[in-house]
Amino acid sequence: MNKALDSSSREVTGMTFAETGGTAPLSGVSNATSESGTGLASRIRDSRRKALLTAARVAPRLTARQLAKRYLTSTASLDRARACAGGKAEFLPSGDAAAVLRYPALGEPSGQRILLVHGHDGHVRQFGRLIQALQLAGAEVDALILPGHVEPERAPCSMADITRSILDCARCHGPYDGAIAHCVSANGLIFALEDGLDCGRVVLVSTPLDLRKLFRLGGSQYGIDGDCLEHFVDEVSRLGAPYPAEAPWRQIAESRSEPMLAVHSRHDYAAPSEDVPELAEVWPEGRIEIFEKGGHNSIVSQAEPVRAITEFLTADVPRCGA
Repeated sequence: MNKALDSSSREVTGMTFAETGGTAPLSGVSNATSESGTGLASRIRDSRRKALLTAARVAPRLTARQLAKRYLTSTASLDRARACAGGKAEFLPSGDAAAVLRYPALGEPSGQRILLVHGHDGHVRQFGRLIQALQLAGAEVDALILPGHVEPERAPCSMADITRSILDCARCHGPYDGAIAHCVSANGLIFALEDGLDCGRVVLVSTPLDLRKLFRLGGSQYGIDGDCLEHFVDEVSRLGAPYPAEAPWRQIAESRSEPMLAVHSRHDYAAPSEDVPELAEVWPEGRIEIFEKGGHNSIVSQAEPVRAITEFLTADVPRCGA
């Protein structure tokens, strides 16, 4: 994933995340600085790859189950002290394993409250530019930190965990006038709407509507194929129950009344843009904007998508006292 951020994003969110292995497919030994260390790391990587591919041939189901758990376990964790330093944000627990970073409105407040949900293995600092734009437009932003992303101790975060966390956050800290969700959390937001989330406007960013395709991409990055890869896709989907990969998002979209904006990159490697137009076609008050700049992750730090999202959520919202 592209995790490059501009300096304004880091300045707004004050975030750092520990990323020390875990979900990165076939990751090797890090921090090898000498030539001998680099050679050793390469040999270890090759050995691990051979062991994994042997296991995938000999015991495809068992290997797939282990890899599915690893795939759903994030390497990202929150540096709470830095995130909240200088009063930039307030840390609030949410549900059993999630948390919220609350960013206050800047300038003239509108009273509008926005929920923002990062994707799996994502982090709030990706959204620094967007959070600042919403704050300057008068909105308060609650950034939900998903289970498995709050503390350094790694724990799986499935589609079920994402969806439940969105619903718990709304119950604990809502109501919200608008919601933004990225990647698989956009799918979780759709499921949360079906399960009772009340939200005035919805922004879906880099939404992977074909989840089996996304899971298959993730599994292939471990180097597995054939039966093991298909078992991997099935297992990741099963662990997300009651929101499997085949959950009927079309029927949900057709029943929604909220205005919806889908924001997507033309060059999204994880969620191809050609899969997205149908979402806007079936959502009664939905539209899609596809941008040439940015990718699956970096789209939320690009000026044009940030402007489109901010205007969609805040353009006709009156300021407090108006």
